[in-house]
Amino acid sequence: MSGVFWLAATKAASQFVTWAITVVVVRLLAPQDYGLMGLATLVIGLLLLFNELGLGAAVIQKAELDARHLQDLRWAIVGTNLALCIVLVLCAPLLAAYFSEPGLTSIIRALAVIFVVQGFGAPASCMLQREMRFKEKSQAELAGNIAGALTTLGCALWGLGVWSLVTGYLLQQVTTNVMYSAYYPVPIAARFSLANVKPFVQFGFQVTFSRILWYTASNADFAVVGRVLGARQLGYYGLAFQFASLPTDKILSIVTQVAFPSFSALQADDATLRRYFLKLVGVVATATFPMFFGLFLVADQGIPLLLTSKWAPMILPLKILCVVSCLRAIGTINTPLLMAKGRPELSMYNNLLQAIVLPAAFYVGAQHGLVGVAVAWLVVWPVLFALLTTQTLNVLRLSVSSYARALAPAMIGSGVMMAVVILAQRLLLSGHPPVTQVALTCALGIVAYAGYQILFNRSVLVDLVGTIRPSASKRWNTGRDQEVGASVSAAAAFPPAEALGVRTE
Repeated sequence: MSGVFWLAATKAASQFVTWAITVVVVRLLAPQDYGLMGLATLVIGLLLLFNELGLGAAVIQKAELDARHLQDLRWAIVGTNLALCIVLVLCAPLLAAYFSEPGLTSIIRALAVIFVVQGFGAPASCMLQREMRFKEKSQAELAGNIAGALTTLGCALWGLGVWSLVTGYLLQQVTTNVMYSAYYPVPIAARFSLANVKPFVQFGFQVTFSRILWYTASNADFAVVGRVLGARQLGYYGLAFQFASLPTDKILSIVTQVAFPSFSALQADDATLRRYFLKLVGVVATATFPMFFGLFLVADQGIPLLLTSKWAPMILPLKILCVVSCLRAIGTINTPLLMAKGRPELSMYNNLLQAIVLPAAFYVGAQHGLVGVAVAWLVVWPVLFALLTTQTLNVLRLSVSSYARALAPAMIGSGVMMAVVILAQRLLLSGHPPVTQVALTCALGIVAYAGYQILFNRSVLVDLVGTIRPSASKRWNTGRDQEVGASVSAAAAFPPAEALGVRTE
C-alpha cells in the first residue's frame, strides 16, 4: 500500500507538470517530428529489451541474493549495455535507410547514449523494486520526468523541432538513473565471476525472449504504419495510441511495479494469490474503464480544442483504440502473475502467439489507412485476450465466472456513464461551444459513474480507496458495515506487507 501511494502520488505530480508541457509542445511541433521520434524509439526500445538480459527480473524474483551476486550481475549488465550502444551507433545508417528517413541516423546515434546510462542505473533500480523502496524509486522518476519535460519545452520554444524530443528524453534518462544509483549504490568489484551469474541466466533468458516477442507484438503497429504509411501518419497514430494508453501507462505502471514483487512473495500461496488477482483486476477496471470511455466521448470536440485542428486525423483511430485499451489494461496483470509463479515460458508462448498474429493483422489493416490499423486491433485483440486470460486463470485454478464477477461493476458502471452522457450530448449540449461541451461531458461522466458505484458497488470503491489510503478505507468501511451489517474490509482484501513476509523499509 505504501508503494502504491508513493508511486501514485509522484506519478500524479509529474503528470500534472509533464502533460501541461506536452500539450504546449504538441502545438509547437509537427506530426513529422513525432513520427521521426517514434521510429527512433521503436528501434531503441527493441534493443533495450536486451540491456539486462532479463537479469533484472531475476534479481527481483530470486529468493536468495547476496552482495557478490549483485556485483557480478552489475558487470554483466554494464558490459551488455556498452556492446548494444556500439552496435546501435554502427547500424544507425542501415536503420535510417530501411525507413527511408535519412535524418534518423543522427537521432538514433544520439539516443544510443541511453544504453550507457541505463547500464549503470539498472541494477540499482531493480534492487529498489525488489526491496519495495518505492518512495525513493518514484522520487527518481519524478525528478527525471520533470527535468525531461522542461528541457523538451525549452528546446521546442527555441525551434529545435524533433531534437526537442531527443534532448528531453536523454536528460530524463540521465536524471532518473543517476538518482537510482544515489539511492542504492551498488559497489563495483574488481573481479567478475561468471559462476555467480549462471544461476540467474536461464530465468533471465526466458524473460528476455518473452520480452522480445512482446515488443514485436506490441510495436508491430508502429513498425507497419511507419513503413507503409510514412512518418507523418505515424505521428498521428503514435499520438492517438499515446492518448489511448494514458490510463494503462500511468496507472498500470504503478500496479505492475508493486504486483510483481508482491506476487513473488506469495508464489507458494495460491489461495491468497487468487484473492489478490481478482481484487487487483476489479480495482484496475474500476479505475481505468471510465477513463477510456470518457476519452472516447470527448475526443471529437476535445482533440481540436486541445491540440488544434492539425491533429484531427487522429480522432477516429483514438476512439477505436480507447475501446481496445479496456482489455489491454486488465490483460496487463496476467504477466506479473505468471512471472511470480515462476512460469515465464507461458508468458513467452503468449507473446509468441501475439507476435505472429498482430503484425499480419496490422499489415492488412494498413492498406486502409490509420483507421484500418485501429480496426485490426478491435478485431484481433479480444480473441487474443480471451485465450491469454484463460491460460492465466488455469494456472491459478480460477473460473471464468469469478473473473467476470470481478469486472462486472466497472463494465456496468461504464455503460451507465456512456448512456447518460450520450443522451445529454444529443438533447442538451449540441448547441454549446466546444469548450462547454467538453467540460460538461466530463462533469456528467464523473457524476454518473461515481453515482452508480456509490449506490450499487460501494465495496469496490472501498477496495480502490484502500489501495491508496488504507486509513480512509477503514473509516469508510466501518461506516458501511454499521449501515448494512457487513464486515467486508479493504484491509482483508490487501493484507499488510508484513503479514505476507514481504520486506519493507
